[in-house]
Amino acid sequence: MELFMAIAIGVLFAGGTYLMLRPNLIRVVLGMGLYSNGVNLLMITCGGYDRLLEAPFADVGADTAALMDPIPPDIILTAIVISFAVGALFLTVAYRVYLDHGTDNPEALPNHEAGDGRDESITINEPHGPMQREADTHGVRGHAAHAH
Repeated sequence: MELFMAIAIGVLFAGGTYLMLRPNLIRVVLGMGLYSNGVNLLMITCGGYDRLLEAPFADVGADTAALMDPIPPDIILTAIVISFAVGALFLTVAYRVYLDHGTDNPEALPNHEAGDGRDESITINEPHGPMQREADTHGVRGHAAHAH
């Protein structure tokens, strides 16, 4: 059982590393998801999971030697929920970066600190958000209309 879990954890970390090294924001987000799943499996393995142990529901005076520790599964469940929320946030940010700059390649994004001539971001003339579309219906075009 532990050998299988070690192989699965290694495959998840290897896949996550491969995806995170690709120049694409979506693949970076997917790589982080594989990392979080690998860490969850690692916590299951380190928590002493065994099929022979029973769930920790016992009557008063019952033998507790054959019961599993309830803390690792609780921590793992919390980690799953947090990684889902962080993954959704990362996907939203990656989508906004793509809409604002026209690319999801991190190397092609503007770098304001280096001053490398890529400070000008790509302008997209189409409305690309619910607030932008709502402003267009009222005769206001983005932030440029408030400049005067």
